[in-house]
Amino acid sequence: AFPQVQKPIAFSTSPFASYTHWKQTVFYLQEPLTVCAGEEIRGKITCRPNSKNPRDLDIIIDVDFKGRYMAQTTTQEYRLR
Repeated sequence: AFPQVQKPIAFSTSPFASYTHWKQTVFYLQEPLTVCAGEEIRGKITCRPNSKNPRDLDIIIDVDFKGRYMAQTTTQEYRLR
């Protein structure tokens, strides 16, 4: 939401809200994580314009997880067009 403007503006990407050109994006991991209640997934998401097409986004997701049943440290790269 943008409450500082004269007429507040808000939008939602909820599937139950009115349609907008804004979208939700899902990033699937190559290997699934088995996570128990109370465990924490740590990571970092880096997003920058693609060098050849600045309308595309290069996204890097770093995951660091150490859980009861498994551990995984990985980096995955995506391009959002």
